[in-house]
Amino acid sequence: MNNQPPKWIDRFLRWYCNPDLLEEIQGDVHELYFERVRNEGERAADLKYAWDVLRFFRWSNIKRDEYVPGSMGALWNLNFKIAARNARKNKLIFAVKTIGLSICLAFALLLTAFVVNELTFDQFHVNHDRIYRISTKVNFQDHVTHYAVTPLPTGQALVEGIPEIENYFRFMYQDKPIYHIDDAIFYDEVTLAADSNFLKILSFDFVQGTSSALNEPDKIVLTEKMATKFFGDEDAVGKSIEFGWGILLEVAAVIKDVPSNSHLKFDALISWDTFDRNDDWGNLNAYTYILLKPNATIEMVQNIIPNVLDTFDELVVREYKATFEMIFEKITDIHFSQNLDEDIAEKRNKSNLFILIAVVVLFLITGLINYLNLTLAELTTNVKKIGILRVYGGMANGHGKILISETLFTMLIVLPLSILLSYFGLILAAHFLSIRIDQRILFSPGFILAGISFLFLLFASTRVNSLVLSKTSRVINSLKGRLSSTRSDLSARKFLVAAQLSFSIIMIALIILIVDQFHFIQDADKGFDEKNMVVVKLRSNEALRVEAFSETLKKVSGIAQVEGGSYYPGAIETKYVFQVETDKGMEQRLVPMMNCSYGYLNALNIKVVKGRRFNDESVVDRHGSFIINETAAKEFGWKDAIGKKISGPENYVDGEVIGVVKDFNFASLHSKIEPMIIFPTDENWGNLFVYIKVNPLRPLDLISTIEKEFKAQWPELPFEWEYLDSKYLSLYKNDYELKNIFEVGLVISILISCLGIFSISALLVTLRSKEMGIRKIVGANSLQLFLLHTKSFLQFLVISILVAWPVIWYLSNQWLENFAYRIELNVWYFIIPGLIALFITIITSSYHGIKNAMVNPVDILKHE
Repeated sequence: MNNQPPKWIDRFLRWYCNPDLLEEIQGDVHELYFERVRNEGERAADLKYAWDVLRFFRWSNIKRDEYVPGSMGALWNLNFKIAARNARKNKLIFAVKTIGLSICLAFALLLTAFVVNELTFDQFHVNHDRIYRISTKVNFQDHVTHYAVTPLPTGQALVEGIPEIENYFRFMYQDKPIYHIDDAIFYDEVTLAADSNFLKILSFDFVQGTSSALNEPDKIVLTEKMATKFFGDEDAVGKSIEFGWGILLEVAAVIKDVPSNSHLKFDALISWDTFDRNDDWGNLNAYTYILLKPNATIEMVQNIIPNVLDTFDELVVREYKATFEMIFEKITDIHFSQNLDEDIAEKRNKSNLFILIAVVVLFLITGLINYLNLTLAELTTNVKKIGILRVYGGMANGHGKILISETLFTMLIVLPLSILLSYFGLILAAHFLSIRIDQRILFSPGFILAGISFLFLLFASTRVNSLVLSKTSRVINSLKGRLSSTRSDLSARKFLVAAQLSFSIIMIALIILIVDQFHFIQDADKGFDEKNMVVVKLRSNEALRVEAFSETLKKVSGIAQVEGGSYYPGAIETKYVFQVETDKGMEQRLVPMMNCSYGYLNALNIKVVKGRRFNDESVVDRHGSFIINETAAKEFGWKDAIGKKISGPENYVDGEVIGVVKDFNFASLHSKIEPMIIFPTDENWGNLFVYIKVNPLRPLDLISTIEKEFKAQWPELPFEWEYLDSKYLSLYKNDYELKNIFEVGLVISILISCLGIFSISALLVTLRSKEMGIRKIVGANSLQLFLLHTKSFLQFLVISILVAWPVIWYLSNQWLENFAYRIELNVWYFIIPGLIALFITIITSSYHGIKNAMVNPVDILKHE
């Protein structure tokens, strides 16, 4: 008969079917096929033949490995026992592999948690895709200032005029006010005055109370942490708190602590209607947010907004001869946006996160490479055992399956260990590095799945390695103690270790760069002397008490100067409209203003480049004198600023410029120095900061004296103080976090690289042991053999350095772009990491190099 079953179906049957059953099954389906051809035709017979073959594709008919003595479960159980026995036998190697992989995975998980925490800022709000913050960009005399705040009526006007807006909320920043509960005083609580929609639009979880808690005046909402701090284990709702002096607030609700990935950080919310406010378009002090309707887009709002805000537009043009623009920013984008004037949102540079993402990927890759290399190095000690097993009938891939079992055994230890290390890492990061990450991220299903995925990649890599081993291993080589690895195999592994080393070189270079930039920040000429300066915050405007406090401190031995100023590093900078003299007459300028005591500039050693300082004995200085910085003189177009007229804002005096001081930077070096107008104030330093120059040899005694004198004047107020240099360095909190992360990463990356070099060194010694023995017999000394061994590592070190250099250049420039004032890259940032890597390579590879060079060649060649 000419008709035959389809060949491809027959091949499929032979591929899966147990050889013991193949003849019987194939005979039955062939017989059925020929009968159907006669009765139903060839097409129908082909289809039914395919169906019959598929029906027989079941577990009982599937082909078994020839060497399996019993069930698959029993085999894997045996392999796991062998893996556990090998782990106990080679405790050191197993511990190094497991701990190294766990640390690597744990650090990668920690970095990933940090990155995810940053990238998911404000996404916990249910309607985060519809919430936008409004900011105000003002163009004033061709000088653009972008404010995070808006006029108070903005939100209401937008809701009434734009149908696409569903609702809005606004709040004002209250800083850290004083709270009184019975006789206790609290003053560290960041407080916002928020309207009734704040808790209805944003998604904060309630412990007690509801989202209507801010509907009425004289209400306060506390976070869970603050409620416990204020009232212990008692129910806080319904309790009374005195705000400031005389305002009694009732606790209306308690919410869960604000998540770490919220751009708004606060401890308490006071209802908006508690305060009387000047609710007009001239009051630019509210942080305003809108909620769009479900089907609306922000483009729809932007097209209508010019018609809605005509009132504000007319006011700005008429009063200030300026133009403005409302900017809408999605709430999830605020964390990564530029710093705005009067912005209180926590900010982060997104380019730093991309650097960390690259570090995560590199850590996972290096951890994987390191594990495989250490596994191969361990395998070199078992080569003869593999050969003997094969002589007695073992299959070539049998040992490969044991390798897979060992990997699975390792995975069962590594995954929980790495998660545990990550958990403790979060605690340590919060305590020592001031990096706070929501712990729920680490134990989320996505994170556990990511860890399992990495370990699956490790398993797959080991499987490939075992397959290659089973295909290339020869019994004769195994019995001689030689692996089948070719020169190309070894070169590939060297290249992988070179990649590890490149990563370490990059980390070393970035750490050196970051440390140098911080030294530059600390040593840079800021224009003022912050050393040995204690700053005390005043919350009182009572002139007699302030004067008594100041005069008492001036008499204390060890205190050199006591002065007051309104400006402080990190404080929200407020700009005012001044009239300044120009060639065209008096013109308006929007400039930051600082008022200070007469000796303030001298106390901070702020240099005068033209004119003079303030003089408390000068009648002119008391009634109309200004000092400006160099940047202000340039901005105003003054070549000779002395005598130029300045007209202050409302309630401030007019006067002339008596001096120009050298630029000083109370902001961080991330931003450029802005113009500054300074004028003197009398002894009434209300709401100012008292700057006290102390003797560095006895600071603690003097601070105790300062507190005693402070309490003598204000027993009802908290004593709040800080070192000026510490406060200035706190402006670089995010940069310090990055530095701390890289320092930890550097230690781990060097450790992983050392393990990789160590494993390749062990493998190289095994492969070249006979060669080294012959070389020693024909006259090579130990030093020559050591140098020959080290030479091979220097080759891939050169590759590592060449690969690392362009990456160092790119990442360094990316990070330095965050600073307006920064160090310059030079050749040493490329050479020094290479030299350190050279030192690491030589030290790590020396163990096997020296051991191999000192061995007796007879011991190596006696079996030949």
